[in-house]
Amino acid sequence: MGRTREDLIETERLLLEPVTPAHAEGIYEAVVASQKELLPWMPWARDPSIEGVREQTARSQADWSARTHFHFALVERETGIVLGVAGLNADKVDVAELHYWIRTDHSRRGLTTEACRAIIEWARRSLHARRLALWAGRDNAASRRVAEKLGFTHVGALDWKPEGGIGTFDAESYELSLV
Repeated sequence: MGRTREDLIETERLLLEPVTPAHAEGIYEAVVASQKELLPWMPWARDPSIEGVREQTARSQADWSARTHFHFALVERETGIVLGVAGLNADKVDVAELHYWIRTDHSRRGLTTEACRAIIEWARRSLHARRLALWAGRDNAASRRVAEKLGFTHVGALDWKPEGGIGTFDAESYELSLV
């Protein structure tokens, strides 16, 4: 089952579009513009290339068709600029994992929270998700703030260390019930 019209999400300031290779250049530009801030948390920010982003967007499109991962490009309605990516990894039966990042020059405006609220509603409606999880770097105050604004409950420290672009880091776990 592929993407449908229901998979396009509109918010007040954003269009959330399922990621395809057509988004590669915009995503690449957003990564390059925010590499310094993404690097501690995202291993793919270590050495970004347009070829790598094209491969990643093609995988995202295939994962969507397989109904395991649902990555949305966050597109600013006013300008058409790709601001980042948010989505769900739904390869576990009982819980989907929310993830998000946004260009540094568009952070602290509530755009990530706006996008994620819409994705949470989409997950409830389209995936019939009952529970969401996310994790954020212990020192990533912005990501942890988004989790709290979305109503996630802090569960505690992860029992493993995620790999970022400059090594592993301590992270915190969050959950949200959708029932």
